[in-house]
Amino acid sequence: MPPGHDPGHVAFDWDDLVAHLIETHGTLARVAEIVTADLGFEIAVESAERGLRRLRDRGAQDGGDWGQRVLRCFGLPTALGDRVRWMGQYHTRFVDLPASLGAELVRAWDRPPVSEARERIWLLLARANLVLRRREDARPLLQQAALAAPNAEPAAQAELALVECFALLRDDRAAADAALARAGALLEAPDHGMSAHDHACLFARWIDQVAYPLNKGLDGPPDHAAALDLYRRIPADGPLFARCRRANGLGWTLLKLGDRAAAERHARDGVEAAGDSGSLRLRAMALNLLARTVSGDEAARARARALAIAQHLEDEALAVRFDWTTRRASARPAARSR
Repeated sequence: MPPGHDPGHVAFDWDDLVAHLIETHGTLARVAEIVTADLGFEIAVESAERGLRRLRDRGAQDGGDWGQRVLRCFGLPTALGDRVRWMGQYHTRFVDLPASLGAELVRAWDRPPVSEARERIWLLLARANLVLRRREDARPLLQQAALAAPNAEPAAQAELALVECFALLRDDRAAADAALARAGALLEAPDHGMSAHDHACLFARWIDQVAYPLNKGLDGPPDHAAALDLYRRIPADGPLFARCRRANGLGWTLLKLGDRAAAERHARDGVEAAGDSGSLRLRAMALNLLARTVSGDEAARARARALAIAQHLEDEALAVRFDWTTRRASARPAARSR
């Protein structure tokens, strides 16, 4: 959890926010001009200046109409925006929290001022990920997130596209493919507008989702060689999350190609990268791969460890994936683990 992250309190002061905007843009008049332009020049600049001055006096109270306008135009202060983004991104350690605790955190933050800002898309994505972990329908939440996407940062748009693809793959292949293409266009753009870390992690996830139909043969005979080439596009020296996804992807693909020894090496690399990153979820997925590449007691221990982590995370999708007894008894097809 990020330092200073308090699930019960969102530290926010309108005077601090307006002062920050003045420091960033030069004058209160300039801030008013930007807000007025964002509103389509429906309000005079002088009226906007007066509204901003009144907003400064609101302290930590509800910001009213002007608070909503400022948040829609400029977004949350950096520290708050970073915390909300952390909850909405699948490649952060938010997914390593038990699902019930994650839901409590999201509820605590899904209120004004956050719920009035453009960053609320991250809370919708966090809720969608929690729903998917329970193997429930995330489409209503994703539809809400799609309405907010045009004003969201590129990383949020790419995140939404990847989650949409995962959620829709079994039931609406055309929509899933369209979402995956949208993610690819965002991630392969030279001016993608994302941090290097976020881009590397999102890119690794995109590669994994492009390679999945090839390995599974969803569009014809499996093409493991093409999937292998895709996974090799993920840099071996990237962030630990991306390195783990690379190792897992290569391991599963090589296992399907019959190279069990190479698959085992990549599985162990994945376990190590996940351990170094402190990610329980990634470690469970790497252990599940390891269980498929070794035999005997080691395989049984690796699978048991993966299942124990999934149960600790209250993650039904992972638990069903790892526990073959539960998977066979389930009335629904097992969702692909992410």
